[in-house]
Amino acid sequence: MRLLSLARAAWQAEGLYLRRSGRGYAIQAGFGAVAAIFALLMLVMLHIAGFAALVPSQGPVWSALIIAFADLVLAAILGLLARKPPRDTVAEEALALRQAALRQMGDTATQAMILAPLLRSQTLKKGAIGAAITAAIVGFMNRR
Repeated sequence: MRLLSLARAAWQAEGLYLRRSGRGYAIQAGFGAVAAIFALLMLVMLHIAGFAALVPSQGPVWSALIIAFADLVLAAILGLLARKPPRDTVAEEALALRQAALRQMGDTATQAMILAPLLRSQTLKKGAIGAAITAAIVGFMNRR
């Protein structure tokens, strides 16, 4: 029965981890998309500035350059925010809980496999030999 409760805990922890980490990646993708929009706007403004540079008056050039510089600053800030990996303590704790539950499930299953020959055997000697063989097989499988 403990094996089932550990499996249920691992399953719930996995679901919580996926939900919480998915939210962080969605926010990161949103910041990246906004940074890309500002970078595109910067390119448009630089094109306008280049066009305006050909015009004899200086007014449109400087205003377009100021707007392009502001877009560059915003794109850099949002790009840095998008690079920052999402860190969610609840998701990390859920991952640790899942790993602990899976480790305990493996330990419980190993104990059951080692004790099963002892319980099924008619004599203690046969049961001990079967348990030793099972323990050696399980130990070999765990090393792989």
